[in-house]
Amino acid sequence: MYIAIEWTSAAFRALLLDDETALGEKKSDRGTTEVAAGDFETTLREELGDWIDKAEKILFSGMVTSRNGWIESPFAPVPAGPADLLAQAIIHQVEGLPPLIFLPGIAQTKPLPDVMRGEEMSLFGLTETDGIFVLPGPHAKWVTMEGGRITAITTYMSGEILNLLKKDSLVSRLIPATYEERPEAFRRGVQTAYEENTLPGRILARIFSARSLVLFDRLAPEEIADYLAGLMIGAEISEALGSDRSKKINIVGHAALAERYKAALELFGAQPNLVASDIAAGFRRVASRQGDRSRAIEGAKASGEI
Repeated sequence: MYIAIEWTSAAFRALLLDDETALGEKKSDRGTTEVAAGDFETTLREELGDWIDKAEKILFSGMVTSRNGWIESPFAPVPAGPADLLAQAIIHQVEGLPPLIFLPGIAQTKPLPDVMRGEEMSLFGLTETDGIFVLPGPHAKWVTMEGGRITAITTYMSGEILNLLKKDSLVSRLIPATYEERPEAFRRGVQTAYEENTLPGRILARIFSARSLVLFDRLAPEEIADYLAGLMIGAEISEALGSDRSKKINIVGHAALAERYKAALELFGAQPNLVASDIAAGFRRVASRQGDRSRAIEGAKASGEI
């Protein structure tokens, strides 16, 4: 029995696992940025309580393993799978706690560096692990997987830019304080991003249309927020797909944002497929390779390599 922890900058989530099932779950909003004075050990003990005595080890994933977290672990270079994470994990010993295993993130370095820390657990937990996968969010990840290993990562900051535009920009001044979802405005934004003859490839110019259309009474102020969302997600999809827009794209999750990506991809003519994430299964796949690592270490010791 062991504990698997997804500790992001915004939240803490712990799972009590064995080789077959999830035996319990603990969640809180005590993300790494909420840990007072970097006292991760105290926070961990408070969050886990009597689970600590039940676990033979604790696995960590997410921002807790970054340079701004508790123990920084390296990045496993692509292509990377569950075995690669365990092989490069950092084991930390603390009195009164089981071994703490800080799993690495995953990185590609060319043509520009791109990284992930934690999202890989959702991907490794999927039943189908070949193809293109999208993880929607403020920093959406487009990931290619082959043979159960992550081979390419591209991060799009579309969500964060959208939030900034809606909060403090020239366009935001026209957005009403109250919000009601406008699906047609969202679809219109996606189509504006999709149509190559409408300022092709120029998302910065298209964003201004959220103001200019209002000035010419062609967009209502209450439609701006969803129109902008459609523009940003549509521009992201257009860049990610390129000219091959008939691809099957797996969207990880079933939240409202995942549904928006599904609707947008359908407008592009792609084949969106919603898949459920299961980080417990992802952690189990990583943990199951511990025997491989232990045997490799013992073999190296026996041969005098370490």
